[in-house]
Amino acid sequence: MMQLNSPQRRIVTLLLPVVALLLGACNLLTAPDGGGQQSVISGAPVVQIVSPAPNATFREGVAVPIQALISNAGADIDRVEIVVNGSIVATLPKPNTANTPSFSITQSWQPGNAGQYTLGVTAFRADGSSSAPVTVTVTIVGQGAQPTPTNTVTSGQQAQPTPAGQQTQPTNPPQPTTAGQQTQPTAAPQQPTDPPPPSATPSNPTVTTTQGVNLRRGPGTEFAPPVGSMPANATADIVAVNPARTWYKVRSSFGEGWITAQYVTVSGDTNNIPVDVGPPTPVPATATFTPVPATATPITQVNLFAGNIRIDPASAPCFPPGQGSFNIYIDVANLGTSANTVGGTISVQDVLASNGAEQGRTQGAFGILQPGQTVASGPIPLTISTNYGQQHKLILIVDAGGAVPETNENDNRAEFTFTLSKGTCP
Repeated sequence: MMQLNSPQRRIVTLLLPVVALLLGACNLLTAPDGGGQQSVISGAPVVQIVSPAPNATFREGVAVPIQALISNAGADIDRVEIVVNGSIVATLPKPNTANTPSFSITQSWQPGNAGQYTLGVTAFRADGSSSAPVTVTVTIVGQGAQPTPTNTVTSGQQAQPTPAGQQTQPTNPPQPTTAGQQTQPTAAPQQPTDPPPPSATPSNPTVTTTQGVNLRRGPGTEFAPPVGSMPANATADIVAVNPARTWYKVRSSFGEGWITAQYVTVSGDTNNIPVDVGPPTPVPATATFTPVPATATPITQVNLFAGNIRIDPASAPCFPPGQGSFNIYIDVANLGTSANTVGGTISVQDVLASNGAEQGRTQGAFGILQPGQTVASGPIPLTISTNYGQQHKLILIVDAGGAVPETNENDNRAEFTFTLSKGTCP
């Protein structure tokens, strides 16, 4: 064995920690890129809040869904913290169970009183480093109490309104006149000091979305493209309904337009909603075809694709409500030639394979995808509490709310069939 002198031993002693750090960096900050290769993940994780949208408005009593995409992630993500007005409201430990380069989280927050709230999401690595804080501001509004009218009266005197149909007596009585002559009051009739109190107005009926939906110019999918969209659990005032009562015209902070009744729940008295047939149905494009120059650039070249679905654990267990969930992952790809500039939602529905009866529903999120890029989105937690021992079907729809314009909207749906194990269900 070669003997080292004192200067050589000191050099080796100094180099050993450096070599250890380099080896640790190579081993810890790597993640599979989907083809068996290892891509180095370095730097802080990156957080993108997908929902709620900035300056969104929610009513009191409505849970606010918080969805975020964490990229540049990897295996050493220790936790994700969600804060509201600077206070931690939820901590999600070890959220990247698949150790993927990117994953999404979903968390529900129940707001308190009406007012403005700042929501933030931060991802932390095991070494204590974290993503740059990302925040959005939302407004929680009350249930629409009517203002109390104010009457102006003389100090110390209460003004009484004159009953409907009754005129006040003139200030001075009429003077006697000769026969055949009409009497004229010497003063104009006095008006009551205050108007009669307003009658009670019932609160406007509202809708709450059960998943992301499109806002359209008229009551039908023929009115394309959409003029906007609303996320899940958003609330809007009902303005009108079509004669078939299958579409509602609504007004909210997300805009005004028509949404399908299929994906909303209605609150309030709907008996007196005005009926509106909407604008004329658009004529098919072939009836008014205008030649487009060959050099014209398409509006969009994004094509989102719903790929493989996986569940963890593979034998998905049944859990009583609030006692656990299994996780869902789906590969979301962009098969187009341009990147989508915004993320969107992934709707998840569990139904019985035998009859299609719904057993549960949730949603996840995806972020920006470059052309040709595929990202494993998840984990998306789901709790199923019924019908264990039977075959269930998961139905996942990428960009369920139609927030991303695409060249092909027909490949955003994927299904996965599995047998639900008993788990801890009684």
